[in-house]
Amino acid sequence: MTRKSLGYVELEWTCKRCGTVNPGMQKTCTNCGAPMAESDQFELPEEQKLIEDEAKLAAAKKGPDIVCPYCGAPNPAGSESCSQCSGDLREGAVREAGKVLGAHTTAPAATVACPFCQAQISPNLPRCPNCGGDLAPKAAKPTAAPVAPARIPRWMLIAGAALLLLCCGGAAVFGLMNMRTQDVRAQVQDVSWQRTIDILEQQLVRDSNWEENVPTDAQDVSCADKYRETRSNPAPNSTEVCGTPYTVDQGGGAGEVVQDCQYEVYASFCEYQVYQWVVVTKASADGRDLQPYWPNLSLAAGQREGDRAEVYQVVFSADGQAYTYQLNDETTFSQFTPGSEWTLKVNSFGSINAVEP
Repeated sequence: MTRKSLGYVELEWTCKRCGTVNPGMQKTCTNCGAPMAESDQFELPEEQKLIEDEAKLAAAKKGPDIVCPYCGAPNPAGSESCSQCSGDLREGAVREAGKVLGAHTTAPAATVACPFCQAQISPNLPRCPNCGGDLAPKAAKPTAAPVAPARIPRWMLIAGAALLLLCCGGAAVFGLMNMRTQDVRAQVQDVSWQRTIDILEQQLVRDSNWEENVPTDAQDVSCADKYRETRSNPAPNSTEVCGTPYTVDQGGGAGEVVQDCQYEVYASFCEYQVYQWVVVTKASADGRDLQPYWPNLSLAAGQREGDRAEVYQVVFSADGQAYTYQLNDETTFSQFTPGSEWTLKVNSFGSINAVEP
């Protein structure tokens, strides 16, 4: 899967001292001047405009902030000394990055009324651009209380466990009954066999395949593009399919807006007619003895012999109970002389698992 970058947006953080919501790349509070703390989290703004200013965009791409090891203030990536205490940042920790903050939206932020002049203004402004009024800082965003997951009723858990045990137990019992056998001494009561040979003839049939696999002698070929596979990277004759854009925290006050994309590849798929060997009839022979033979073939012009098949059946009798045994090996079949006695390994379902002299 390919991750495509659509650009960068500036995030925001809330000052714990006064509750003011600040631009993400601003390292000190615009209202009270307090430095951003390492524990302050970046969040998506209500209006997520892509950064267009070249200088700001370059800063957004630098990566995560460096946290001063002396005063804890965050500094832009690439800084050598702390902007708050001038401490050496070579030992500073790099701020965590890579967290997915949520889906990206291009919708404009809802305006709010200035409490002084009632003008509709953007939220989170420190002063009203219309009347200059000092706006009360936005309260820190409340953390939603965790919602306890719905509890599954106890009776449902018990019923589910019982059903699972019943299924597992049934499968185990079935396997056990199939494997457990008893010895039954029986006589061969009857034998039978059947042998068949397919007779093939070339006929014009309808078929389909990808263009590169179409036979050279195909007729009436008709091709059209058809979906063939999905790839992670761009490919010829493909359609790009992308998911919803989302924003990834870069750790420096900006978030990268990305999309995960796949590529549906299309190729030429053809329908055509071609001559193929087709089974037109079967020659067969059968009997109720131990002397099986293959049927004589009478091939017409343009016909040929196809696959051969053979099946043998032995019926045993024991205390008035009949047991049927099928096999496809002539050598083994020839040993079952009518009247001969054998030990049958009969499972709990009455089927023969094995036969021994």
